[in-house]
Amino acid sequence: MSEEVWQTAQVKMKANAQKYELAARPKTDRVHLLSNILKCPVCGAEMYGNKSIKKRPDGTKYKDFYYYGCKHRNMQRGYKCDYRKQIQEEVLDAAVAEVVSRLVSNPRFAAMMQEKINMKVDTTAIEQEIAAYEKQLRQHYSTKSRLMEEIDSFDPDDRHFIARKSDLDDRLYKMYDKIEEAENGLMDARAKKQTIEADKITGDNIYKILICFDKLYATMTEAERRRLVEILIDEVQIYPERQPNGQWLKSVRFKLPIIDHDLELSLDNKDRVEVVCSMVRVKKH
Repeated sequence: MSEEVWQTAQVKMKANAQKYELAARPKTDRVHLLSNILKCPVCGAEMYGNKSIKKRPDGTKYKDFYYYGCKHRNMQRGYKCDYRKQIQEEVLDAAVAEVVSRLVSNPRFAAMMQEKINMKVDTTAIEQEIAAYEKQLRQHYSTKSRLMEEIDSFDPDDRHFIARKSDLDDRLYKMYDKIEEAENGLMDARAKKQTIEADKITGDNIYKILICFDKLYATMTEAERRRLVEILIDEVQIYPERQPNGQWLKSVRFKLPIIDHDLELSLDNKDRVEVVCSMVRVKKH
């Protein structure tokens, strides 16, 4: 990975973090990496980060314990979930980061990401729509100019002057309506094209970040990590009970189009985690 790409990725992540981090958030307020992304294994609802203060027998505080719990652990709108587990945040956060790291460290995966960066989005249809609106505008402006020339050439002494001018004025006003309609359509079409191209650029930035994920993730703030996880991951599933090897993580579903099939990854503890990725086929020019 070139130094230029490395610097670009760092700048992009910092810019995103500044954009999405709430200015009013206190510095001591913890960012819970998987809140609402993590799903309860019993009821399927979101799980959220919480803090529990551990105390000594004499009542003095000695440790803050951060954990994920089902949002329905307490009665809400007449419903209460029976899943009472408090799963340590650091354990799940680290497991999800390891899944991403293992995924992107695969040479085949890195090659697929690079291929997607090099792909061009197909904007043929929207470009044809833009061209059609531009052609309409040229025709409308030409018609408008001709009508104005005819109006200017009228002889005021002509006995049909008022009727003829009224007729052309009406046609001219209608032409202004057509011009306005075509201009609005053209602006909308150009905006759609910009959105398509902007989405492509955003996707490319994320793929570039993923290629050097390990180095970047280690230097990110909590807010930057949370933003990256929100972009990358749709949901995380866990087992109802901790597995004999200590593993909670069951599956990770990604948002971005990365690979064309689901797969399983083996983590350090030899447990296998299902990795689900969407696939959107992008046409090449």
